[in-house]
Amino acid sequence: MKSTIDYLDEAKRCLGIESDYALAKAVNIRASTISGYRAGRSHFDETTALKIAQACGIEPMEVIAAAAYERAKSADVRTIWLGAWEKFSKGFRWLALPANACGAWLPQV
Repeated sequence: MKSTIDYLDEAKRCLGIESDYALAKAVNIRASTISGYRAGRSHFDETTALKIAQACGIEPMEVIAAAAYERAKSADVRTIWLGAWEKFSKGFRWLALPANACGAWLPQV
């Protein structure tokens, strides 16, 4: 599972940005907030997760589930969020692609 830091780094790559300060400006959050994420003092809220997902062009629920996993206090809750993350992650999308491709064989009305 990707961590908050992984998603921050991915957003920087997607946006062609090198610094956390520039990323903070790009997604309209404080640079100190990003420092908190990197230090493990805090995790994405839903709004920040949506902004990061949009910057990367990925499924927002993937980032939301990863953040919820990191915030979870118990192993049971982490297991639930891990399952959700797996469904929304790239691996799940690759499973869904062949099924969606079959729809192209059907005539469109």
